Amino acid sequence: MKLTNKVKRTRKRAVTISSDLQGKGIGQKLIHYALDHLRSLNVNLAFTYGDPSYYSKAGFEQINENLVKALCPLSQPIGWLAQSLEGNQIQAMVGPTQCVEALNDPNL
Repeated sequence: MKLTNKVKRTRKRAVTISSDLQGKGIGQKLIHYALDHLRSLNVNLAFTYGDPSYYSKAGFEQINENLVKALCPLSQPIGWLAQSLEGNQIQAMVGPTQCVEALNDPNL
């Protein structure tokens, strides 16, 4: 995700675990691994769009589009989530957002 200010941020895609393996903590481990990797790359913010009750376990918090504009129209605005990877409060951001080129394919 790109914004006009100098903060590095990313949008995480959905985590899907085979139904016979759900409930074993695999999805949460994958999310935490990804967040740790992003921190090692000096990424400041991570965003996702999903179930708040699931992603809040990994530190994501609900945000609204007054804080950061979503990449596309949200059918369930409650699912627009973010996390500061530095432990700071997320500040309102000005300007349009877009996916990085590798994730800019609407078929993904």
